[in-house]
Amino acid sequence: MSDLDLVTLVLSPGTRLAPADVLARRLLVDYGGLYGLAGRRPGELAAVPGMGLAKACRLLAAAEIARRLARPPDRAVTLGSAADVGRHAARYAVEREEVFVAVAVNQRNRLQGEWVVARGWESGINLTPRQVFTLLVKEAASRVIFVHNHPAGDPHPSPEDIRFTARLIEAGRCLDIKVLDHVIVASSGHASLREFAGDRLTFDG
Repeated sequence: MSDLDLVTLVLSPGTRLAPADVLARRLLVDYGGLYGLAGRRPGELAAVPGMGLAKACRLLAAAEIARRLARPPDRAVTLGSAADVGRHAARYAVEREEVFVAVAVNQRNRLQGEWVVARGWESGINLTPRQVFTLLVKEAASRVIFVHNHPAGDPHPSPEDIRFTARLIEAGRCLDIKVLDHVIVASSGHASLREFAGDRLTFDG
């Protein structure tokens, strides 16, 4: 089945004024294919004439199922390097808004849990170390890798990324939670603050 066939099936049945195949073709063209559709918000898709919130949620739910099926079971995920983290978190690179994610691992770097701590907008996010570590303490995490995306497409860390990471490392040490890395993902790749700013940041582990 083609991309058009799949989206048409998810959106069926259509209406007389908005047949499912016509609507599917319009969405794929306007948003640049399946990857572009997957990164949209429900409200944005719902505003497209003929869509509505129910169809928008159904389409994004199908995209989320595809993302999850593309990942191995959590117990099989080992995040031993920044490249591993970049591949694991690549799905966040297509988000149109900034998301900040905490990924907990055990002593062998096996994935133990993953949480989207906050969402922002295209050019930033409001977040404090207290918000981040309140969740991690609740989840009994002892080792964590942070991930966030750059919707503009360049994973290069900003000065603010480096400053905020330093605050996270300091807060983690106060709570005996080891911060192993902070990886930025974007459409053009990923960047590790441990590798990029190792002379300015002292990570644990």
